[in-house]
Amino acid sequence: MTPARARTTAADARFAVRRPAAPGSRRRRAAIAGTAILVLGLVCGGIYWALHTPMFAVTRIETGSYRFTSPDALDSVLGRYLGRNLLGIGRDEVAGDMAALSWVRDLHIQRRLPGTLAVDFREWRPLAVIAQQDLAPAQRRGTWVLGENGRILEFPAELEVPALPTLVGYKPIATAEGSPEEREGPTAARAAESDTLLELFDALAAVGLETVAPVDFVVVRPEGYAIVLEGGQGRLQVGREDFRPRLERYLAARSHLEPGLDVDLRFTGQVTVRRPDLR
Repeated sequence: MTPARARTTAADARFAVRRPAAPGSRRRRAAIAGTAILVLGLVCGGIYWALHTPMFAVTRIETGSYRFTSPDALDSVLGRYLGRNLLGIGRDEVAGDMAALSWVRDLHIQRRLPGTLAVDFREWRPLAVIAQQDLAPAQRRGTWVLGENGRILEFPAELEVPALPTLVGYKPIATAEGSPEEREGPTAARAAESDTLLELFDALAAVGLETVAPVDFVVVRPEGYAIVLEGGQGRLQVGREDFRPRLERYLAARSHLEPGLDVDLRFTGQVTVRRPDLR
């Protein structure tokens, strides 16, 4: 049995020898490789052509509606894209260029062949007007507002200022360029004050106080914020935290309160009132 098994193994070994590939098989592989290289070259060439052809030069730039951004400043930024290849303009580039426009947020672009670049964006919402006495002398000829991004923004002179509360005691400082975005005090303190103010305005919007008692002034004090209601309806002391439950507590008690009172909401679960002349 052993010799027979050995003969079978030797026969199998003869048939297991690798035969050289047929000439036709090598030609097919070479043809496939050549075709792949040709297709890749055509794709690369097409991309290069599309990115450089004057056929896709930008001839029209469209924007959505906007209110606070300067048309001249916007034209200055976007005008530089006219004549450029549409496919070579990316969102990051446009966003970087438009970062100089302080009102712009949430930027989107679309490209419509052969040559239209559509730029759409939203603007920051102004929350309050900065009191003139809190501005540097160079800024008092204009109007500055607190935006919902926490920055101090110059309101366009050609527009009527909307009915916003006046923010008193929040003093921006002018930079060398004349912009009052830098506020006094350490950076951390400025950031904390800004964040707390935004929380307050968020709470005012959430509880709907403006629908029943419009706000005339928001006064910044060391002990917290005072909200002065329109028409002498009263003043609310809300401290520096937990604004929403405090304002909700006021609205729940409002129908039982006389107009013109000082209402202290800083103590948990309490509504303390007093007449202004008794302070």
